[in-house]
Amino acid sequence: MPLTVYQKYGSPDGRFVNPVDGAGSSFTYTYVVLGADNVTTATNAVAATAPLLYTADDGQILVRQEFTPRPTGPETWDVEVRYGTEDDRKSREPPEAGFWRFSFDTTGGSHKITQSLETLHRVEADQADPAPDVKQAIGWDGKKVNGVEIVVPKLEFDITAYYAPTAITTGYMKDLARKTGRTNAAAWLGFAEGEVLYMGSTGDGDVPLTCGARVKPIPIVHKFAASENIENLEIGDMTVPSKKGFEYIWVRYKQIESTDTTNLIPKPVHAYVERVYEKVDFAALFGFG
Repeated sequence: MPLTVYQKYGSPDGRFVNPVDGAGSSFTYTYVVLGADNVTTATNAVAATAPLLYTADDGQILVRQEFTPRPTGPETWDVEVRYGTEDDRKSREPPEAGFWRFSFDTTGGSHKITQSLETLHRVEADQADPAPDVKQAIGWDGKKVNGVEIVVPKLEFDITAYYAPTAITTGYMKDLARKTGRTNAAAWLGFAEGEVLYMGSTGDGDVPLTCGARVKPIPIVHKFAASENIENLEIGDMTVPSKKGFEYIWVRYKQIESTDTTNLIPKPVHAYVERVYEKVDFAALFGFG
């Protein structure tokens, strides 16, 4: 008998609750399966047919939750498919290997800068001793440029990825540890090369000693920070062509006489962009992105 699936007459049965929150609303479709010699084949056939979502007449969207198969004859089955609200516990299917979810924090961080974007005013107490142009150097005390702490954009995020138990080995654990503190060697999850820093991972699960000792996926939490790549950064009379997110830039100053020869002032004369982190292929290391 060929495998056949169709919706049973009179289906679906439904129970409707307050459309404001939809709590408790549910519908059940019943499918008839012909030509299936076991419960797994029958259920899989319906899973390939029944939609993942059901939209009720009032616009509520219900999620496919569970299958209930019952044999009704030789190679013949009734399979009920229950749909409920997304908030229903049954709608929250356990994650499978390869699944991942993320959380993030964009609370601003602090960073010390020695150059401003623009000097808005230069004021002097005595016009005979005019305030010199220090080329946006901040906090020059006659010996060094002290700078100032400012709030800067900062993004930190965690990704919880679920792996097959056999993939989580002591070797993989060591690999994660040894590659902590590296930036992405290629574009990854929408970030350009060099914009993401791997901060490390945490995990907790039963690692099988032999293949097949565990089936449930093991979650690993990977932690990251992100910083934007910059191009054409102006520092005094210089333009730095590019600086990736986690490269380090520092400026060398020289003391020169002000144009009126009344002061020694700092002049940024050299800028250095340093690569301080190794790179790694994030997609290969974490298995996603």
